[in-house]
Amino acid sequence: MVCVEHYIRLGAEKLANLHEVGSLIRISFGRVLAWMTALALVACSSVSSANGHALSLDDLLQIEGLGRAKIDPTGRWLFYEKIRPYSDLTDFSFGNYPMGQSGHQIWRYDLKANEGPSLVPGIENGPSSYLLGFSPRGRYLAFVQYDAGEVSLAAFDLQQERIVVVDRTPALGRFGEFDPVWISEDELIFAALPVGELPFRTSVRPYAAKIFEREWRDSWRGDVVTAHEVRTRAGNGGERVAGSLIRANVRTGSTTIVAEGLYTDLRLSPHGDLLAALETFNPGASDPHESAAWLPPPSRLVIFNIGSGARLTASPELEFFPYTIAWSPDGQRLVAYGWPLGQAPRNGRFHIVEPVSGATIQYDHNGLELASERERGWHQRPERTVLLGDDLVVFARRIPENEDQAPRFDHQDVQPQGLPSADWYALSRDGSTRNLTGDLAEVSAVPVHAGHEQFTIWASDGVYRIYANGSRRRLTPEFSGGFAFLPFGNFASRAGVIRPEFGSDAMFRVADGEQTKIVIVDLRNGHEGETVIVSAPPSNAEPLAGSLASKSVVFRVEDGPISRLVLTRADDSVREIDAINQHLSRVDPGEWRIISYEVEDPEQNSTPQTIESCVLLPPGYDGGPLPLIVEVYPNARPACRNDSPSISSPDPTSAYLWAERGYAYARLTTPRELIRTAEGPIAGIDELLDAGVGSLVEEGLVDPNRVALFGASQGGISALYTAAYSDRFKAIIAMNSWADLFSHYFGSSGIYTHAYDEYFGDFTRYDSERGTDFAIGRTPFEDPDIYIRNSPVFLAPQIDAPVMLIHSDMDAFPMSQFDEMYGALDRAGKDVRYVRYFGEGHRTSSPANIRDMWQRIDAFLAETGVAPNGD
Repeated sequence: MVCVEHYIRLGAEKLANLHEVGSLIRISFGRVLAWMTALALVACSSVSSANGHALSLDDLLQIEGLGRAKIDPTGRWLFYEKIRPYSDLTDFSFGNYPMGQSGHQIWRYDLKANEGPSLVPGIENGPSSYLLGFSPRGRYLAFVQYDAGEVSLAAFDLQQERIVVVDRTPALGRFGEFDPVWISEDELIFAALPVGELPFRTSVRPYAAKIFEREWRDSWRGDVVTAHEVRTRAGNGGERVAGSLIRANVRTGSTTIVAEGLYTDLRLSPHGDLLAALETFNPGASDPHESAAWLPPPSRLVIFNIGSGARLTASPELEFFPYTIAWSPDGQRLVAYGWPLGQAPRNGRFHIVEPVSGATIQYDHNGLELASERERGWHQRPERTVLLGDDLVVFARRIPENEDQAPRFDHQDVQPQGLPSADWYALSRDGSTRNLTGDLAEVSAVPVHAGHEQFTIWASDGVYRIYANGSRRRLTPEFSGGFAFLPFGNFASRAGVIRPEFGSDAMFRVADGEQTKIVIVDLRNGHEGETVIVSAPPSNAEPLAGSLASKSVVFRVEDGPISRLVLTRADDSVREIDAINQHLSRVDPGEWRIISYEVEDPEQNSTPQTIESCVLLPPGYDGGPLPLIVEVYPNARPACRNDSPSISSPDPTSAYLWAERGYAYARLTTPRELIRTAEGPIAGIDELLDAGVGSLVEEGLVDPNRVALFGASQGGISALYTAAYSDRFKAIIAMNSWADLFSHYFGSSGIYTHAYDEYFGDFTRYDSERGTDFAIGRTPFEDPDIYIRNSPVFLAPQIDAPVMLIHSDMDAFPMSQFDEMYGALDRAGKDVRYVRYFGEGHRTSSPANIRDMWQRIDAFLAETGVAPNGD
């Protein structure tokens, strides 16, 4: 920090006079000093990397990380996740791969003291620990811990500084469906898995190994049957999914079973006396004419009385969409999106249920098409709804008057083009509708708050409270920049999709040119419009947590390759809490350049258009053509920056590792609309890659005779497909992917199928007409030819470049897919080598295997004449 301190000292000396006349020039000395600190960080990063060394594999495997952060309700304690150096881990078994997901420790920092952070006492620090959230008054912090496949739910008592572990394995998801619910200060309810089962999100590899080893030994011993039977079920669903609804006391550790079965979308009523949840059932037979994207697990709405334990199954004639339940502010009604048994979700409506009587009232959205969460990149389900007096408020768009006005909910793409903007509409019981936000610009689909006779939303210019009579009030000051809501997720729920119970405040990022402010809005009745405003240090700093009580925000500041945890207060004081990856301060990552070039529309529907891509040149590059690695991925839209290069994760195929070896590295732009043709979902990708490489050759940056194509996951099949139609590439590397659309559609989901006896067929990827990179919109029953002609397995005779296949036995893409590809290339008489790693998931995780992989890649590219020293 010597360099930073030097810049701050110079800045302070030059700004001292400004402070004396601050009232005249209306500038805060503290704020300017904070900005000077941020500038110093960037300046020092530039100085240190200018004379540094290229990123080595050893450097990469020492990378640390900063995860989520939370401030307790009193505003005193900050808790945050800090990820240990990757090579220091002793367990690489997490999920399908551990990079960025494993190694978490929980640290705390006293916001009212001037002491450094420390590990939370009592938590085992060998396993990985992840923040969930605080109890209502903040005495307890709930967290999840992972240890070699075993998963536990625990709580840290802030008063007594002790840990209590709950003795049942929680169900976990990524989209909020299994979030635990606090029902008092020391009790919570959560969905638990059957005893002995482990959640696949965290534990698929060790759980599979445990099952396989047990059953192999049982079979070899000869006295235990090891058969597993799976079967389809006719009708509208089979038996309930196994699991339990558990009530846990985090003060004593005791648990009781509330109900048997697996429940999602737990929602406590405002008075805390009732709990709504969805009971899940095994699916029935699928409709081959209905997109698999429209097939959530069958769910029934159940309401529990917390005190008596009594339960009511509401509207048993309906199925409900998970994660759509919302209570009215008075707790007398709840709403969820449902549809008749045996029908499809597109035929659904929002239904209001009265918990006492069980009566259900259907609300029709006549003349409206409900907006889909998928438009923001998540699930095909309606956006969150709120109750406003006797009305129901939904996010929707008006159906054109010349079209059928029957209620709609259609399958949408991610960030669809050409759709009219959506607004918040009030639905009345009689079917009439009112647009509540039609005169606001860029209204968000994510509501901020709901209360008695009012709810709160945000638009591009601010936050608004809307009342049942249609009037509204702006809650934020006017800013010239645009507003963006900051909903913070947790280990069980990603931030962009989380639908937590509404809190007493909300945070927003307001970008105004080069300056960014964080605005914390008080949403309590009687406090509406009160705000805390904190300036970001610098403007691109990422806010991780904020507190109305302490008037502060915690940011992650990217200082070149170093990440800093910084506390900034409304009084403009700035304090560094932690810093990681300081071993990268002397790394020279190379130079990113932007290239522009024209590409043709593969369908010939428009004139050529100009697109931009990025190329990374190796450290010390001083001109002349380089060997090139092109990483391909469908719908890639890369962005490159030299001011703050991101080396924040131990990515085993990082662009900087290619640059360190002397290659130019390019991840070329491949927009979905330009690679999709009538011939197939990625049929135009070879032309786009050819145009990008051609531009690099014309620039004199690349040797056209030393170009290799690399792709992993969806990029692997893209690389193999491209190799069949382009002679531009001298070597092909495909990793952890698939190669036969036909067998992939019907086949297993790799380790998930084998370990959990389900997840057969990757239907959703293909059935959709839009919304996925491999959307075809027709099943193999309807159009087998399109599946065959887009499968690299059947294109093997057309591939002339040497091929290296890399796969692993515990991936979601079954290794049998590359077994097929190897067999096809071998039968076609092609040059192919096939590397298989055992115990690995969707990418290589073990440091030993990562090192081995690079040795094999280096040798392959040297043999094919692509490597920098391969002449």
